[in-house]
Amino acid sequence: MNKTSKASALSSAAYTFYETNAVTEDIKSQLEETAMFLIGVSRRSTEETFKLGEHLERAAGLLPEGTLEKWAVERCGYTARHVRTQRAVFRNLDRYREILVELAVGPTVLGKLSAAEPEQIEQAIGFAAQNGKLRVQDVTAITAGSKNEAAAGPQIDPYDVGGLEGLKAIIAIKVRDGIKSFIGHLEEIRAHVNEALPKKNIVKKTLSGKTHLVARLANEELKSLAQFVRPYPTAAHVISPTSIPAKTGWGAVSTMLYKMGSETTWPDKGELRTWLETEVVPILEWASSKSSAPTWPGAETSEAPSANVPYEVGSDGPIPAEVRGSADLVVTGIPSMEKRMESIAAAFGAIATIEAPKSKRTSDVDVPSVAEALAQPEKRLTRNDIVKQIKSEWSAAKNSATSPNAAV
Repeated sequence: MNKTSKASALSSAAYTFYETNAVTEDIKSQLEETAMFLIGVSRRSTEETFKLGEHLERAAGLLPEGTLEKWAVERCGYTARHVRTQRAVFRNLDRYREILVELAVGPTVLGKLSAAEPEQIEQAIGFAAQNGKLRVQDVTAITAGSKNEAAAGPQIDPYDVGGLEGLKAIIAIKVRDGIKSFIGHLEEIRAHVNEALPKKNIVKKTLSGKTHLVARLANEELKSLAQFVRPYPTAAHVISPTSIPAKTGWGAVSTMLYKMGSETTWPDKGELRTWLETEVVPILEWASSKSSAPTWPGAETSEAPSANVPYEVGSDGPIPAEVRGSADLVVTGIPSMEKRMESIAAAFGAIATIEAPKSKRTSDVDVPSVAEALAQPEKRLTRNDIVKQIKSEWSAAKNSATSPNAAV
């Protein structure tokens, strides 16, 4: 039996229902349109699952109270349990509709999730976002974990539960509590900034005093939630976290929080208000938005502008400890020995020919640990050292320079 003949048969079976419940012709017409949609749905996507529940809710508003399930059974061939599940999906999950559609959560999982508490739903969404998918057993584990926490009697520490399911459970706890804490700190910073902006005079010291430690904590929370760890490519014994890509939205969030973490990196008083209004507040709003795809502030394209805190150091120079962890460290090129010799020789119409020394490959054993590196005092050149170095370079250039006229 094809869909058309099935619909006709169900329509005939529902004729008595319409007569018994005195359904008027205009209501009946609307119900028939809804019925055709419900019957026509086959392989459902996440969006179609929500539309199905939405149509059932609309039909419930047209029918006499308490008769929806009977109508759906007789007219559409649905079971009463299926009707209840689809309505629950629409009623309980519609506020999360955009993110669930984006995550492509399947209809069966939506049905299971519709019976969960709001906190459990948010925990499941966080789990899906981190793992790329959400299965029925994942929802079951999350809801069961919450029930176990609420149950009386001795409780099992989730960190004592082994296997993949135990690991997933504590990851879900971190996602749930970590995101809540992170967003809470962003809101705290934004509240202080919004309180300061209407004032004619913004006192940088006062505002930074209220926000810099919170910003520093929020940045570490973001790293903990979003970054992996890996061994250093040339020194396997050095394990360090990866970086959030700098030229991305979340990279800009991390950089902005890093910048707010110290008063010394805040703009001067003349630029402070502009920075707060055009960078800090919009980025905080973007990061804490509940929309599934918030628009980057003031950007026509999807590329997020980077809120860099550049700190220029030489390619061979030491990196200050307070800047070492920044993703926006800018290494500027210092002229090499060859370039400097060429410049000196050119002033006398000569050509400097310098043989570059062969580089000695450094093994991993020769690489000092972080503790050893920090323990070594930084070597600073005195004025006499600098003068000696200039004289040495000048002498080397003079001896190695060959006059173009002599070559002829």
